[in-house]
Amino acid sequence: MWFRSIIAALACSLLAAPLGAAEQPYRVSLVGDRFDGEAWRTSVLIELAPGWKTYWRMPGEAGIPPEFTWTTSLPAKVEVAFPTPGRHQDASGETVGYETAALFPVRVSAGDATALDVSLDLFFAVCKDICIPATAKATIALGPMMRDPLGSARVEQAWAAIPAKGSAITAASVGMQGGKPVLTLELKERPEDIFVESTTSAYFRAPHFSPDGRQASLAIDNVKDAAQLAGASLTFTYRLGGQGFEQALTLP
Repeated sequence: MWFRSIIAALACSLLAAPLGAAEQPYRVSLVGDRFDGEAWRTSVLIELAPGWKTYWRMPGEAGIPPEFTWTTSLPAKVEVAFPTPGRHQDASGETVGYETAALFPVRVSAGDATALDVSLDLFFAVCKDICIPATAKATIALGPMMRDPLGSARVEQAWAAIPAKGSAITAASVGMQGGKPVLTLELKERPEDIFVESTTSAYFRAPHFSPDGRQASLAIDNVKDAAQLAGASLTFTYRLGGQGFEQALTLP
């Protein structure tokens, strides 16, 4: 999205003068090392100082999505999953992410190998009154025996927070209201919140629900004409009954 380019440019300038270690409002580590015979289940843990937040893969109106760069001692496949996020308001506007801590589950597979070392270079951002781009490094040694049972228990909780396949949205369409494009969703049930991703420049704001909860309207920024979104594929992540779900639909 266009705002990511702006924030990324800001990141380059701010990273020239990083926070001192004593001032860092975050800590990053790799925790959990359970091996199921085929792959390891570990996770990226970002711990945050009180009042600070970090971002989801779609960071909202402003922000920086995390970028995970992996190095492994043996050829391996590393897959990162994203827990269902929350929506926040701060000085930069509407943002999507996590407060207090973020735990991203990771699956590492390396063929027949039963041990390897994994290193992470993380580029991300944290936010309180302002957004601070940041970098962090972490490493973990993975083997056939579990060495971090407490961390592994947290990893299982994190996997449980990954959105499941959902079907609460029955139809999606885009029209013009008050001279601006709006996404309208037909719902079987009313979610607590809905986050929308697309491959376009469109940013879909927080939903407004009808009194019966069977319809949601989301204002769209960065697009002037609803016709620009015809045929666009959308990914919906929503929270319903405290659980996360994900669903994909294509606009007519």
